[in-house]
Amino acid sequence: MSTEQEQVQVRFTTQQPKYAVSDAAILLPSNIQKEGLSELINNLLENEILVPFDFLIDGQLLRTSIAEYLNQAKLSTENLVNIEYVESMLPPVPLTAYQHDDWISSVQGHNGLFLTGAYDNMVRLWNSSGECVSTLLGHTDAVKSVAFGKFEEDRVNVYSGGLDHAVLAWSCSLQDLSSHSVLYECKGHKGPIESIAVDKQSRYLASASADSFVKVWTTEEPTEDEPLERTLVNKKRKKIEKADGRKIKTSAVTLEGHVGGVNAVSFDKTDSNILYTGGWDHSIRSWDIEQQVNLVTKVCVTYALHNDRYI
Repeated sequence: MSTEQEQVQVRFTTQQPKYAVSDAAILLPSNIQKEGLSELINNLLENEILVPFDFLIDGQLLRTSIAEYLNQAKLSTENLVNIEYVESMLPPVPLTAYQHDDWISSVQGHNGLFLTGAYDNMVRLWNSSGECVSTLLGHTDAVKSVAFGKFEEDRVNVYSGGLDHAVLAWSCSLQDLSSHSVLYECKGHKGPIESIAVDKQSRYLASASADSFVKVWTTEEPTEDEPLERTLVNKKRKKIEKADGRKIKTSAVTLEGHVGGVNAVSFDKTDSNILYTGGWDHSIRSWDIEQQVNLVTKVCVTYALHNDRYI
């Protein structure tokens, strides 16, 4: 007897009550595939408008005929096959596109606004219609990371970190999104900024850098320039600072422990005193900011399989 003539006993189940059918076992041709199963379920439901379904056997999506699946699983067509079905989800359709002239390094969304950082040295603010409503100019090299800060009635603060070693704080008007200004520059890193993060209350800003350090700053705007330990500002940077009137912020908690660059940073969602970082040294670390203590270090180790043994 050929495979195409064989029959298999199946029972249908679903976790979606509105699509439930009888769980009584029925006989089906073993060569039936997803499309035939979907048609059968629609017939059993007496649907006037066909609903596409996906089918799972033992938690695995059925992408072949039942017979092929059973053959691959080394099961007999004489077995009762339990098939779970779920409504197929159509692939997502992009609502709009946000075009840039260079590589995009970071994206953040909040309250219907989108913030992007790119390798053209620019930070951009977009609305949900795909319109660039504000372009923030202030970095002298690629922007690697962006983050939203506090939303007020008519303003929002945003932050950016770049390959120019700078972390910038910006204020953008919500009434006139094209209106913005640089509030201050967090200065102190000696390497490119790889990642920044703002805590849930928008009181603290953390920066992770290729210089192996993590710094935590308050988001409060300084009233005047804070003193620098060492001034290494070229003429180009001086002109920019004079033009946009940014204040210099240097007071920060410095967390030291990573060996090599730090390329990820995130605040704990419930405790702003706890910070998480990941670095080039393959380690993930948690920190107590107030005590400046590395609480836990987890090292990611890759094992290779050699002669049936992990090494």
